[in-house]
Amino acid sequence: MSTHQARALEPHELVLDKQQSYKRLEEDALIRVVREECRHFAVHHLPYRLSPVVLGIPGLLLHLFLLAAVHTFERARWMYALWVVCRVLHFCLDAMDGTQARRNGTQSTARHFWDHWVDVMNSAMAVLIVAQLGPRQGVYFLPYILLTATGQLFFYLGLCRYFATGVMRDPYINHLWNYVFCLFLGLSVCVFGVGILEVPAFQLTYALASLVAFGAGAWSLLQDVVLMYRSPLSSPRFYVRILTAPVLILGLYVTWMRDWSDVFSARALVALAMSSLAVGVHARQLVNKPPAWLTVESMLFLLLIPLSAVPVALQPALHHGLLLVMMLTLIISMCRYLREMISQYPEIGFPLVWLSSTHRPVLHTVSNKLAA
Repeated sequence: MSTHQARALEPHELVLDKQQSYKRLEEDALIRVVREECRHFAVHHLPYRLSPVVLGIPGLLLHLFLLAAVHTFERARWMYALWVVCRVLHFCLDAMDGTQARRNGTQSTARHFWDHWVDVMNSAMAVLIVAQLGPRQGVYFLPYILLTATGQLFFYLGLCRYFATGVMRDPYINHLWNYVFCLFLGLSVCVFGVGILEVPAFQLTYALASLVAFGAGAWSLLQDVVLMYRSPLSSPRFYVRILTAPVLILGLYVTWMRDWSDVFSARALVALAMSSLAVGVHARQLVNKPPAWLTVESMLFLLLIPLSAVPVALQPALHHGLLLVMMLTLIISMCRYLREMISQYPEIGFPLVWLSSTHRPVLHTVSNKLAA
């Protein structure tokens, strides 16, 4: 690619200011009240020197624990209660970490990337958790591809729009997803027991609510497409570059992988590959580089095609091994991008838990362009 072509695909300027002019929130009265209470708590009760980075870890660990639990044990009421706690805690901590960063002067491209890396990982695990916790029988069973679309594909395309416009929408579909797949599902089982999942009326209601969520997500996606179309980056090259990988990944799942006997491996491989696309395009936005055609993890995902020639008896072990390699690669990629972003703003750094006594808030503006 020529220098001119590369520059034509560079991300729109992003400025992380204290007024959050880069954000466009879409919320209802309940979400607004909870978010403001969380921010108030952060300002008045969190220790000033507490790093906002550490606030992302509890939700990440809780999602990971619940993911292991729902795929290891029979479904029980406590799992649904923990699922509600998990998502509410994640939302509250996510509302606090940005406030804490602006409060103690640790807002940076590295922290911004970490915040969204945690969101993407939690979204991937949430999709896998809901697929296991939701109804499994009946004509109204929600197709997994619909969950993936609302939980991951729309998230990825929203980050592509963020790349192209420099404005981060927090679309209402994010909250609607939690209303349907967390509060409605989780609280229903907490109140009526696991047996309600077998009731046809509940299955129908759950399916209809899921379709409403999908419709809202599709409408939000259309708005993102319009915003991207108006962006200077709008071109066939840009759209082909950001859409090739998800079409390959989801196409393989729909046409082949959803029939695997090892359901968890199929879903987890898709979740990791889609997550890598989301964090990849966001990372390249923050280091001022064009979007990549494929991430390393998505290229590893495509190894499933030649691996299909291996004897069937060996494939489950190979799939599990590929999952592990993709997860390790995703973590290594995160560390590599974080190191690059930290080097752009060394005076801010990336404190993991606590700010040093010598820390002083940085007053200059943080931007993906100023650091480039």
